[in-house]
Parts: sequence; C-alpha cells; structure tokens
Amino acid sequence: MYKSHKKNKKFSPVPAVYLHIPFCREICPFCSFAVCKDHSDLHSKYFTEMFKEISMVLEEIKGKSQKESDSQKSNDKKLLESIYVGGGTPSRLSIPELSKLLSKVREHLTCSKNIEITFEMNPEDVNPEYLKNLAKIGVNRLSLGGQSFRDSILSKLGRCHDASDLHRACEDIVNSPLQNWNIDLMFGIPGQNVSMFKNDLEAAISYKPNHISLYGLEIHKRTPFGKNVQICNWVNENQEQYEEMYLWAVSRLKAAGLIQYEVSNFSRKGNESRNNLLVWSGKEYLGFGTGAHSFYERIRKANIGSVKTYISHLKKNTLPFEFEEQLSNTQLALEFLMLGLRCSKGVNLKGWVDRFELKWSTEEERYVNSLYEQGHALKKNNNFCLTPKGMLLADNITVQMMPSNTSHKTIKLLF
Repeated sequence: MYKSHKKNKKFSPVPAVYLHIPFCREICPFCSFAVCKDHSDLHSKYFTEMFKEISMVLEEIKGKSQKESDSQKSNDKKLLESIYVGGGTPSRLSIPELSKLLSKVREHLTCSKNIEITFEMNPEDVNPEYLKNLAKIGVNRLSLGGQSFRDSILSKLGRCHDASDLHRACEDIVNSPLQNWNIDLMFGIPGQNVSMFKNDLEAAISYKPNHISLYGLEIHKRTPFGKNVQICNWVNENQEQYEEMYLWAVSRLKAAGLIQYEVSNFSRKGNESRNNLLVWSGKEYLGFGTGAHSFYERIRKANIGSVKTYISHLKKNTLPFEFEEQLSNTQLALEFLMLGLRCSKGVNLKGWVDRFELKWSTEEERYVNSLYEQGHALKKNNNFCLTPKGMLLADNITVQMMPSNTSHKTIKLLF
C-alpha cells in the first residue's frame, strides 16, 4: 500500500521537470505524441494519479538520496531550475487545475528563485484573463502552438484555430504580463510553398517574440498522415523545398536578432529555453504523466502513453513505466554527441573521446574532415559544430561519427 511521507525534507535531485498534459480538443493528423480527446471528467482522474506518481517517484529518490548523503555526508544543495508543462494541450486546463499541479511539484522540490516555468498554449485558448492568471500562479514563459498564419495550411494540419485566432492570440500575449514567449511554426507541409512559409515567418517576426521554434513536418507511420500515401509521396518528393525553407529561415531569423542555438530553436540573447539548454547539455530530468521520459543516474525511463492504462497502473500503486533501461557507456556517448551536435556551440571532440574512453580511428577523422570540406561542419572555439546545412543531416552524422569499434549501426537514437 502506497503511503506518503510528508515529514521528509524537500530537495531537488534534478534541475528540470517535465509535466505532460495529454488532453486535446482534436487530435492533429501528424501528431505521434501521447494525447487523447479532452473530456472534462478525465481531468480529476488523471491528476489524482499523476499526483500519486510525482509523490511515489520523488519519495523513492529521496529515500535513496538520504542514505547516500548520510554515508557521504554530502551537503550539496540542488535547486529545480525549470518546469515545463507540455502536451497535448496544457491550455485545456483551468487555472485551479494548473495551480494545484505546480503546487504539487513545489511541495516536493526546492525551486530556484529564478525558476523558469514554461506553459504550452493553443491560440484558441488564449485570452487576457487567462494570461493574467497564469502569471499570478508563477508561469513566466509561454510557448504558443501557432504552426501557420494561413488558413489552408492550418486546415491541412487539422488545427482547431484559424489565422485570425493566431493573430489575436499573439496580440493578447504582446499586451500581457508574460513577455517571455515562443511561437512554434511548421514547414514542409503538403500544399505549402516557399512563399507561403516566408509569409508565415514574417508574420511571426512582426510580433517580436523572443523565441521562435521551427519544426519540419515529420511523418510517423501510425498517424493519419503516415497512412496517407499521397502525403508521404509529397514529402519525399519535396526535400529540396524543405531544405530551402529551413536555410532561408536560419538567415532571416538571424537578421531579425533571433540566433539559432539548436537545430529547431532560435532566440534573442538570454532568452533560450532553460528546459532545452538543460536537457541538451546532458543534465538529468524527470518527466511525469503519460508518455513522459526521464533520465536519472544513467537510467532512461518512459511512461505508458495510454491515459487509461496510466491511470490503471497508478491505481494499483504501480509506476507506469513502458520501459526502463540502464544506459551503456556507448549509449551515453551517442546521446552526448547527438545532443551536442544539435546545438550551435557543438562538441569538443577530444573531450568527448576522452570522457567516454572511445577509440578514435583514421576512419572517423576522414569522415569529420569530409564534413568540413562539404560545408556541413566548421570549427568554433575548438568545438566541432554543424552548419545549418549539416544540421539537416544531424541524426545521420551522429551515427556515422561513432567509432567503428562500437556497435553504433544498431544503436537507436534516444531522442
């Protein structure tokens, strides 16, 4: 029988926490995340078990940490630096629901005074009162799922908002207390040409957000898009246009003062997503809710994606893990390289090889030199960095750079 131990002192074993809200008004045909149609009667059931998951996981870690600190007499004070509320559609929540969720995290973890709390929203849910109340409960960063300012593209993507909703949402945010905000845009969408995408990006820039995320359409087999042969063929046949959109956007955003710091993310100086920076620098994090991932003490875990199964497990006081694995040194090396190459600052290759005790051969050296020659990489501050052209090939480059003495050909990328 699960029991809460409220007398234990608060602590924070990780700098970042992710909270997954699976509810959506409609399911987008391209989406592969752990989501479900929103029903208000599901909220209380979901949060009852999510709160239990938070308590169970953190108290288990707390017990282990207490034993270690007693034996090592460690007095390291760790603070939670980021809470990211994603989905799904977190803005389907009421303010009281979100407030209780954030309070549950604060109940267990010691938060930094400057903690960044990011909240994802859809345009149709944005209004001045909601924004004001978000600020009151501690949210200090927004991420708006805009995707496009063109109605035909939004319809193709199965979005619930239209272009006028998105313009209104941007205006409401600009006039709100929440001035640290991101807007998501998508490109490489069937029916979208380069001119359409340029207009979308110019519209986003006009609202002067301090962060823009650009996501090329990815086709996942089990989604409606993935089962649509016509859409799959269009995507495969329009890779040159995809690359043209991406490379133009990198240049245009730089001119607008939004500098690329990761494959898909651009910000004004000092406005990088803290959650992104922590995860991409290899820091540990905990995820709660359906489909959420965690990385702690070299162990990778992922939760079950089904809301029904997630709730069922926790009702039986069983943590809802879909998988749990101890990462090998090779897996850790691969992930470190992958995350580092996604970022504009790149990776110090000598430091990487030494840290993971890898055997770097002439084969890998030749491959790296070929990337320099092809304009896919450059040296910056003694780091190996991918250029925008190289970032389009980041996953393949990561695998090819793993030393030939590792079984890298069979390693699955962890992100």
